[in-house]
Amino acid sequence: MTLIARVATEDDVKKILDIANSNLLSLNPNEIPMGEIEGREFVRGFFDPAITRLTKLHSEDDWQSFITLNPDSSRKRFYLDIYTRPGAKTLAPSLDLALELAYKHDPEYRLWLGTQSNDFVYKSLLESRGFTILRKYWTLEMRLPVHIESGGEPLGVIHKLDLDKEDDLRTFHEVHQDAFSQHFGFMPRQFNEWSELVIRDKEETNMEAWLISVNGYPAGFVDFNDEQLHNDSGYVSGLGVRQAFQGKGLGEALLRHAIQVNCELGRSKLCLSVDAGNESGALRLYEKVGMKSISEWHQYENLNWSK
Repeated sequence: MTLIARVATEDDVKKILDIANSNLLSLNPNEIPMGEIEGREFVRGFFDPAITRLTKLHSEDDWQSFITLNPDSSRKRFYLDIYTRPGAKTLAPSLDLALELAYKHDPEYRLWLGTQSNDFVYKSLLESRGFTILRKYWTLEMRLPVHIESGGEPLGVIHKLDLDKEDDLRTFHEVHQDAFSQHFGFMPRQFNEWSELVIRDKEETNMEAWLISVNGYPAGFVDFNDEQLHNDSGYVSGLGVRQAFQGKGLGEALLRHAIQVNCELGRSKLCLSVDAGNESGALRLYEKVGMKSISEWHQYENLNWSK
């Protein structure tokens, strides 16, 4: 049977969220449901414009699956997510369509696919197509408010960056690129491209960024946004410490600062995502401050996907 498909637009965000959340919550009732900000990101694209489709098998059906293929031209990489209503028969043909769309865009890109760890049907389908697990990620969450213990002597000075000022953006870029330079999958971005993404996130997700300085030298950062505001939760989207300052407790100081600010904002929760293979001790830090894993995500890759 021929798959029926059309491009998804921002007018379809409500449909997209209905499909995605019915998929996620059927696999894990503790999963954090997606909200409008994420839905619009899926349609717009994380880096370059996204390639999207809604799919179904019968014209009289509601849309059954949502495809969001996100190209990143700087890294020559695709990020692919497919969400399917429980019980729908559109997953396999939607994957075929997504691979076809990726091939038409650029067969030389690497292709990374994300799936909830409990989605055994999708994982089996991917493995039958030669995909294997590349990385595992955990979603962590904590309840707010919490008491923030005051430590001894401050490790550094923390201040909020003004993302409307180029000097602050350049400092943020310098610290960010250094802090993540040894992380899995990292590839540097030039300032102009990177700053455009940051400014977009500030405008669309109300992102805030805070810098910690040691003896006047920029040493680390934390940023968080309103992506999970529909869940009454703050979302830590980035936390990093420059290589020369790692292992000195600056990451914990920044995270505790993010917790304090989100408490003051009246959030009832704070969440983030962490790479399970991260060797910097990030997971131990998050658990130390009281965060707990609520879900696991797997990233798949097949280096020969386009052959």
